Amino acid sequence: MFALGSKDFPQSAADFERAIDESLRRHARKEGRIVTVSSRVFPYFDDIAINLDGAQFNSRLPTPSPIAGETKHACEAAIVTLSARNVPVQGAPISLRMEVRDVVFHKGQDENGDALLIVQKARDGHIVVSVAQLDIENAIAETARVEAAKNGVSIENVRLALRARGARSVAANVRLQARKFLFRANVDISGQLDITDDFVAKVSQLKCRGDGAIGSFACGLLEPHLKRLDGHSFPLMSLPLGEVQLHDVRITVADTVEITADFGTAES
Repeated sequence: MFALGSKDFPQSAADFERAIDESLRRHARKEGRIVTVSSRVFPYFDDIAINLDGAQFNSRLPTPSPIAGETKHACEAAIVTLSARNVPVQGAPISLRMEVRDVVFHKGQDENGDALLIVQKARDGHIVVSVAQLDIENAIAETARVEAAKNGVSIENVRLALRARGARSVAANVRLQARKFLFRANVDISGQLDITDDFVAKVSQLKCRGDGAIGSFACGLLEPHLKRLDGHSFPLMSLPLGEVQLHDVRITVADTVEITADFGTAES
């Protein structure tokens, strides 16, 4: 869903391209063109391409505005593609690519009367999100070092191990070495991420184990953070997408962790 930042819906392909581009630039910084459209007869598009490669996103993305009232048919696109390679998220470069075919968009308004563009139907589509294990490890190490330094603890030798426990489950173990003054200790943090049959992702089994007094001290610092995360769940289809439904989600783990989701409108 796109908030178009105006009361009126675009009346030409050029206006449409400009409106979507401006909508994305409210939340992302990127040089060059973001949105490119091809249309022989508006409001029917041959393709809509969104390029967010290397973009810098605001730290807090806004909550989507609720739709006020009914929506109406706005336009259609034979194919919509999105590429967002090497986008930093929590210190790790994430890559995302999406392709959707036969997309029907509706137009609506939010509670302030501003125009919204809503995905109503799509014959089929898939989205792939990937990140290198090493990049996740580096991001965890940087966060751990910053937080530990506040309490006079140094973090060394961070190692991450991820393993698949099925098509929708991943187990994680982080081993790090904590040092305070001349004393060192190993700290192990483990947990699991599962995606349920109704496509809700849930974090569970978060545990911390440490050697000796320094390890226990480090786990004590981490315990409040782990308790807040343990049992936390979030739906993977939380945005209003009309008749579009998520069909399947798969997780593969190698040097790169990859999450693939297939979606589309069920045939009547």
